[in-house]
Amino acid sequence: MTIDEALKHFRSGYELCKKIGAHTAAFTRWKKQNFIPVTQQLKINEITGANMPIDLDREAMEKRLENIERKRC
Repeated sequence: MTIDEALKHFRSGYELCKKIGAHTAAFTRWKKQNFIPVTQQLKINEITGANMPIDLDREAMEKRLENIERKRC
């Protein structure tokens, strides 16, 4: 899942971190890396009721996003 996908549900990085028990510095790191670690994605998915995609690595995330873009065109 992307940072933006997570933020759509939680509305802020602070709320996201609060719900999954992560420090806000972790959120800043995720934004810089443009990737949420899989363990954190699993926690987010559990909280959201398995409504969000889980990407095992950055490449998988980029490929999924490319496929979404292709379908839109």
